[in-house]
Amino acid sequence: MFDAPAPGRARLPSREDALPRAAELARRVSALLGLPVHLRLTDNRATLVSFRTLPEAVRLRVHHLFLEAPEPVVRAIAGYVAGDAAAREVLEAFSHAQKDQVRRERRPGAPLRARGRCFDLRAVHARLDAAYFDGRVHGVEVGWARRPGRRTRRTIHLGGYDARLREVRVHPALDKPHVPAFVVDFIVFHALLHADLAHTDADRDGDDTGRCAAEHTPDFYAREAAFPLRESAQRWLLEHLASLRRG
Repeated sequence: MFDAPAPGRARLPSREDALPRAAELARRVSALLGLPVHLRLTDNRATLVSFRTLPEAVRLRVHHLFLEAPEPVVRAIAGYVAGDAAAREVLEAFSHAQKDQVRRERRPGAPLRARGRCFDLRAVHARLDAAYFDGRVHGVEVGWARRPGRRTRRTIHLGGYDARLREVRVHPALDKPHVPAFVVDFIVFHALLHADLAHTDADRDGDDTGRCAAEHTPDFYAREAAFPLRESAQRWLLEHLASLRRG
């Protein structure tokens, strides 16, 4: 895994812009390696490049800052996967120059605020852990994210799991009287499922330092289907996305 320099200010690309550029980056790295490359973009703060070698392909995770990578850096990504020790220096130099694209890390310290105006996430966490995870994710802290500035956002991240801090953070836009409880349950369940699978992957690989949450694999979707109101929650979120973005 290639780790990040000191983080700065994040500037996320839009999905429409990122997807074709990610596909092109995967194609270029694949051509250099002579193997299919399954690429996933991340916004990880600790590990900017990581990979897993499969029997006939490479699963590559790269930070979105590498979408701007020139040819020497793309060659360094391929070299890093191939075991070229000199490639790391090239990646370090490029990432340092682009460090303003790496989002700032929340420092460990004060615990997350679990009790909101309408929902107590600690109680939600305990109930879901007992019902779906047999107590395996009891060590994950769950709380409300900090309230963002008052502006309309084009995108909104409603919940997520931070593997380095073992935290689930839920967007405060969901802490409203009109939000159904099963929607909050689903967001927390989804993030806890990432936590459970990330822990399982770490046991298998022997290291979870700097990992992002687990991918949406077929196993993930199969286990997510155990949530009885998944489709209703997803439909509600889709119908109310515009109002959630307004905060």
